[in-house]
Formats: sequence, structure tokens, C-alpha cells
Amino acid sequence: MRKGYKVFDADAHVIEPKNLWERFLEKKFQHRVSWKQPFEGMDRFRPATVDGRYTQSYKTLYGRQQEAVRWTTEEMRKRFGEVIDKQFDGPSVAAAMKREGVDLAVLYGPGYDIWVEGIDPELQAGMARAYNRWAEEMRETSGGLILAAGPVPLNDITRAVEEVQYAYENLGIRCFWARPNPFNHRTLGDRYYDPLWEILQDLDVGFATHEFMGLNGTSAGAERFESFVEWHSCVHQMEAQMAMLAMIVNGVYERFPRLRVAYMEAGSAWLPAWLHRIEEHVELAGWLETPECTKEPLEYFKRNCYVTTEPDEYLIYHAIEELGDERILFETDFPHPDSKYPHAVDTFLSQQRLSDDSKRKILWDNAVDFYRFPDSHMPDHFEEATE
Repeated sequence: MRKGYKVFDADAHVIEPKNLWERFLEKKFQHRVSWKQPFEGMDRFRPATVDGRYTQSYKTLYGRQQEAVRWTTEEMRKRFGEVIDKQFDGPSVAAAMKREGVDLAVLYGPGYDIWVEGIDPELQAGMARAYNRWAEEMRETSGGLILAAGPVPLNDITRAVEEVQYAYENLGIRCFWARPNPFNHRTLGDRYYDPLWEILQDLDVGFATHEFMGLNGTSAGAERFESFVEWHSCVHQMEAQMAMLAMIVNGVYERFPRLRVAYMEAGSAWLPAWLHRIEEHVELAGWLETPECTKEPLEYFKRNCYVTTEPDEYLIYHAIEELGDERILFETDFPHPDSKYPHAVDTFLSQQRLSDDSKRKILWDNAVDFYRFPDSHMPDHFEEATE
């Protein structure tokens, strides 16, 4: 808690340990996944290779974006302390969250390793299983404070459904995610993914999209920008917008009315204008091109969708004025370079144009509604933040 507010961090992160694949990936796959700095003496963020190919773009590996945002290992150590040296293990991450005032956090990852284009479907499914096994350990070692969304291996829909079912039944995973980018030339609005939406709806669990800049693959801005400023300014928001667009107009929410989807780490101030723009185009040409979009896009959003806000997104008031405050989730974005840790919650609470009621909904109530975790996954007591 922070100043009497319960805090649910709907989108947090860690730097996954380098031995994650060694410990949790099936032995038959382990020789196909490794870590390797591009050059000796380099300090790059999680430079993983899958079947000999880097999963990150050459722009993040060989450019100077990491230095530009002051996110070298030494800079991270200065900001986040012992959690870096302890490789983000459960106890150290839990201690960091308690310092911030977070009562429950959900992790999203890995950002690159299982999403490289052309990955073997069997290997992708195996890596998702390994991550979910690690997530089970994180939940246990953090005292239940740190949960994780399970990555869905989209390469093969049969394997995707099997992994959701397995993770739910055997590993305690109660939410799932994938990148919003096109995969195998399919958007998330493609009917190929209908079996996934069906099982998520039947299990009554949340699904989220989450972009990570730097993928060795398709993402907004990758084909034209080299700098962090340019690429990062557009990629998260635009990929979320396009995923939302594809799912709305291609009838995903028409066919699966109980599906809950959150578009993470993309902000919220853009939302009213984006929904209005989609509506204008559906009115114009939807009769021919998107006949399964039978309701106004706004109606689908208010029934099925959520977005997130970061602590200093002061224009959030505009989204609330236009759309209300029930579909916005709070994220600390720990431990990214633009994170406000350990003052993320204080930064959000300092916003003058938000009512106390809106702050309570965004910090806690809305995430409870989106995730709908069982009692076994929820905190049983709340304590004020440690300083």
C-alpha cells in the first residue's frame, strides 16, 4: 500500500536470469538457446540467440541505444540496487515492490527470445513451458507477491492451446500474453487464433499484448528508424493500436464476448481519438470489409478491453473524461530505464486532475476485475510501503 491505496502493478518486468533456459528448458532444446555478447567486453541487455540467430535487432545490439537511456549494468545497479546482483530472484523483487508500495505485481516476458521470426514451433512451445515453470518458482519464492503472465506460443495454434491448458492446470498460471506484432503474417484478428480465444474465454482468464522494442522481426518503426528516440516513441503505442484495431474489426470480440484483453505499456491518452477513427472507417466501408464488426468499436472496448497508464501520463484525464475510469490499469514498468521506481506510485498519486476514486480504481480495482485471480493468488493482508 501507499498512502492508504492498494496497489496492483498490472505490468512489471524483471531481467530473467541467464540460467532460466538451462534450468527449465527440456534438455533436448537446451543446445539451441544461448547467451552471447556481440563483442567481447560489450554489455548488452539479454543478448540471446535461438538456433544461432540473435532474437534482438542489430540496432539494439550494435547501436548505442542502451547507453543513450543510461541502462548499462552499472547504471541499473545504481538505480535498483541489490536486485541487479541477485539477478531479480523472487525475494529481491518482492522487496523492491514492497519499497514501492506494490501489493501484487504481474510480470511480462520474455520480450524477445521466443518471438524471433521463423522460430521452430516445437522449440517455441518448449520455451513457453520453461518460462511458465520459472514463473511458478517466482511466485513461490516471492511469497506470492510476484506473478507472471504466461507467453502463448503463437507459431502453432494447437501447441498454443495445449500450453495454456497445461500452464493453467499444472503451474498456477492465471493470465497469458503475446506480442501485438504480426506473427507468420497473421494479425491477432485472424481466425487462425480463434481456438486460443475460445479457451481463454472458457477459463475466464485475462490475455494481454505487450510490445518490447528491439525484436529481430516485424514491429512498428523498425524499418525506418535507428535511434531510440524515434523507434521507442512509436512502437509500443502503434503496435497496441494496430492489435486492438485488428481484433475489433475482424470480429474477435463479436465471436468471443467474454474475452478480456489488455493492451499493455502503450499509454491511454490516445484511446478516444483512436476509437473514433476506427468507428469512422467502419461506418464508411465496414459493410463490405468488416461485416463481423456489428457494434460500435467503443462498445467492444468498454466490454472487452483495457489499457494501461504509466505514473506520469498526465493526459490520462482526457481518456477518463471521454471513456470513464473503469478500463485503465496501472503499471510501474519496473525496472525499465524510464521507470519512476521507487516513486512510481507517488508520481501517479500526485496527479491533480484525477479524483481519489479514479486513483483507487486504476491502482487496484480495475486490475482485480481484469485478472480475476482466485483467492489463492491474491494478498491476504496489506502493509504500508517500506522506505
